[in-house]
Amino acid sequence: MARTLDRFEPDRVLIEPKAKTSYLAGVRAGLLSEAKEVGHPRVPIIATGSHVLGPIRPVSQMLDQMDSTGAGLFAPYWHATEADPRTKNEGLPSHIPYLDFAIFGAALQATDEFREFWQAFEGGDHWTDFRRGLGPFAHFLKSHGHDILYPLELDELQTSDPRLYEVHSLVKKGCPCLPLEVFSLDPLLHDINAISLRPALDFMRQGHPAAYQAAIDHACQTIPMREFNANADQFEILPTTALQPDKSEWNFGTVAVFIHAYYPEMIVDLAGLVENIPARHHLFVTTASEENKQTITNHLLDRGYSTDAIDVRVVEHNRGRDMSALFITFRDVILSDKYQVALRLHSKRTPQVSPRVAEEFKTHLFDNLVGSRGYVHNLLDKLEAEPDLGLVIPPIIHIGFGTLGHSWFNNFQPTRQLADEMKINVPLDSATPVAPNGTMYWFRTQALRQMFEWPWKWEEYNKEPHHVDGGLAHVQERLIGYCAQAAGYRVLSVMTPQSAARNYAKLEYKLQRLMSHLSSGNIVEQDFVLSKSQATFRGKIFRFCYESYGKIIRRWPASRRWLRPLARSFRKLLAPGVKN
Repeated sequence: MARTLDRFEPDRVLIEPKAKTSYLAGVRAGLLSEAKEVGHPRVPIIATGSHVLGPIRPVSQMLDQMDSTGAGLFAPYWHATEADPRTKNEGLPSHIPYLDFAIFGAALQATDEFREFWQAFEGGDHWTDFRRGLGPFAHFLKSHGHDILYPLELDELQTSDPRLYEVHSLVKKGCPCLPLEVFSLDPLLHDINAISLRPALDFMRQGHPAAYQAAIDHACQTIPMREFNANADQFEILPTTALQPDKSEWNFGTVAVFIHAYYPEMIVDLAGLVENIPARHHLFVTTASEENKQTITNHLLDRGYSTDAIDVRVVEHNRGRDMSALFITFRDVILSDKYQVALRLHSKRTPQVSPRVAEEFKTHLFDNLVGSRGYVHNLLDKLEAEPDLGLVIPPIIHIGFGTLGHSWFNNFQPTRQLADEMKINVPLDSATPVAPNGTMYWFRTQALRQMFEWPWKWEEYNKEPHHVDGGLAHVQERLIGYCAQAAGYRVLSVMTPQSAARNYAKLEYKLQRLMSHLSSGNIVEQDFVLSKSQATFRGKIFRFCYESYGKIIRRWPASRRWLRPLARSFRKLLAPGVKN
């Protein structure tokens, strides 16, 4: 706090203990402090706090509007009490101004009644401040003839609390601040209230880049990524036809394409996919042997790549597979700072599932990353237009896989431990991480720089063939997104229209079927019922056994073949059910 204040060289720093829980108590202390300055000419006072981000419009515009209208108070937004069942019959004014970024006019401050009002106020919690502070203050302003100036007309918004429910309209229509509470609201509340945060952020990125970056910094530091991505709609369906087809250069320069071709025959398919990249690119390929290296090199040269555009290397070990091949073998390339944007691909095989499900997974990854030249063209445009995009991934695979709500599997604790060791100090998601499942993704090299700077060692990875949950490779897969978040970058999920249609059809059916077993159609009530089932004795025993199983196979990977049948039996016996 002291360093932040030093930037502004404050004339006075006031200590108000109640301000820890009451923003209005801090406002009161500041207003009364100014009122004591005898002989000083009265000037407008701006009051704001750390619970909002602003200003996102010039303060001079607000002051000019106050001068032209003679208003005593400028307030950023209001609470419509008649539209809120909690306040409808309490005798409060129909519209109560919030003072989150308020300007108190000089004439208003000069009255004895104004000082007496704030001397009598005592701060409390949010609702105490609202009912005993903001409500009476609105009464005071009306009864003493002081007009309130808002950035838009009262009839332009329809909800009881537009600072949250209509944040997109407020920001676009001149509201000077963005309430940070809109970031931390439960995504289910965003859903049932149809809150639209992304248009507000998009508007700020275009017109107020400094404020936008401050908003993203706040989200990266304090909000679990899946919650932020849900609240801010960090999903994009990109057209497959280029929106700027004549474009051939992007401001980030040459793209680095990292390919792990452990199965050398797949270089044909992988190189074909890379041809969908319309930007200049260099290929960096890892493989298992010198013979493979020569085969791959010859194939790429036959395709027309020059020798200075390809770099094929033989990995020291296959421990860690595509993860170690990238973070160890090509560490020097990323740390050279020669490339700003990169793509990770590999010869994806998923032998633990059926061939058809494995093919679905591979298609999901390749189509949504490099599906067509026009699609990639639009993806690169997105990276160029939004420099805070650090990682671009396909959404989590769920067709054929039980990942929804469970894709940490047995990796949460080791990921938390590794994040702490690497000082990646961001909140991890509780149920499902935002991760490049399948480890293919576009990334900004600065966003993942820490993953390359960290001194990984080959022997830290599981020995083949024990590529199991809880091992370093699976942990790294889930840490990648949080590394980007810790560096101050967003993670965006992208899809082709065809993939979005297929995934939505399957996802909607699964949710319809699950929700039909519950007595309520309200998602908040459904979540409550399901969470209560986890708190039962049976639910707790199930979780204990599930976590113990994960710890055992992490410590002794070979035990999985004997323990898996037993684990399946326990799952059928103990998995908590839901009764209504």
